[in-house]
Amino acid sequence: MMSDMTAADGDFTLQAMTQAELNEIIRKHHMFLTARPGGARAVLRDRDLSGLNFTGQNLSQCDLTGCIMRSAILTNASFESATLFGCDLRGAIMRGTRLVRADLRGSDVDDADLQNADLTGADLREGKTIVKRKIKREEDQYSHASEAGAVQFIGSNLTDAILTGATAINADFSDAVLENVDFQGANLKGAVLRGADMTGCVLKDANLHDADFTHATMTGANLDGAEKSGSTFTLTLTGETVGTDIGEFDLTLDEMVLKHIQWVATAGRSGVQLVLNSVDMRKAGTLSAQRLTAIKAHNATFAEMDLRGIELQAASLDGSDFRKCRMGNSDLRASRFTGCLMIRADFRQANLNPLTIRRRDGSGEYQLPCRFDSAILRHSHFNGARLMQASFAHADLTGANFTDCDLRQADFTGAKLRGTVFNGALLEDARFDENAHPQQKDS
Repeated sequence: MMSDMTAADGDFTLQAMTQAELNEIIRKHHMFLTARPGGARAVLRDRDLSGLNFTGQNLSQCDLTGCIMRSAILTNASFESATLFGCDLRGAIMRGTRLVRADLRGSDVDDADLQNADLTGADLREGKTIVKRKIKREEDQYSHASEAGAVQFIGSNLTDAILTGATAINADFSDAVLENVDFQGANLKGAVLRGADMTGCVLKDANLHDADFTHATMTGANLDGAEKSGSTFTLTLTGETVGTDIGEFDLTLDEMVLKHIQWVATAGRSGVQLVLNSVDMRKAGTLSAQRLTAIKAHNATFAEMDLRGIELQAASLDGSDFRKCRMGNSDLRASRFTGCLMIRADFRQANLNPLTIRRRDGSGEYQLPCRFDSAILRHSHFNGARLMQASFAHADLTGANFTDCDLRQADFTGAKLRGTVFNGALLEDARFDENAHPQQKDS
């Protein structure tokens, strides 16, 4: 029996294996590990193991070179000193998996869940591998020679994983969740960590030469003794103040908010509008449930703050940093977030509908929608949010989740929609580029 992958995925065609066949191979491998008669080392090169269950099994020293293992379940399994050279592990469940000294060169681990995995001493370098690729001939034959390239951890979850001393030259960790990962002594030369969440990471004595940390969140990361020559840290978020610290103002934030509320209530006749351009707000702590209607905060830093339930209608927030902000159940109607950096921001159940504005000359009313034009919203969550008429023109929505959102008349022209989820969303009259209208799937 042959299992065909889609042409978009490289048109790979490898022989599939059943769970029963795998269980028998694992049984003999256990006998091999304990030196019992009849044992045999598991050697499964270029096979399709997608979706199979390896939970809790000991497959130390096995050889799975070039196997497709998409969405396989490897929870708490051991692959110590195993060869996973050039494997396709996209979407695999690998929580607690032991990969000590495993050979993962050229593997693809996009969107895999590696929470609490142990990759101590693992080899994550780029490498060439042999993957069977379908070719068009009269006979059902297969050619060799596919370059796997660098290991791909794009969007993977490696929270609390251990990669001490790992060799990850040129590995791609873009958008990966790397909270509290131990990279001590690891070789990350040339690694790509763009947009990665590296909160609390240990990078002590690591080789970070030529690594790219653009847009990464590195609050609380330990880089003592790390080699950083040639590394890129453009818009990397750390604990260092960005711009003006909110604590440097003569008035407290509470005093400024009171004056702002008065300014809103009197239509500007008294009080003072709250203007926070280029201010780092993080030391203010939570802004949850604060009334900040119509504030102006261009290029401000709100990253990682608690803004749940905030009233932020008609605010002007262009270019500000909202990475990892919690903004659930907030009222953000008619606010402008043009060009904002909002990776992993949480807008669940928020109200981002337009406001109806009366013209000053009394000639009628018009709708003022929320604007996210050119914002970076990778892996953000909007589940259940109201977003009628919202503009996401030219925004980066890679991996964003719009499940059950009201997106009627929203504008997605020019937006990046790779992996964007629209399950259950209302999309009547929403605008997309030609041939880019999303395909909805059942949740």
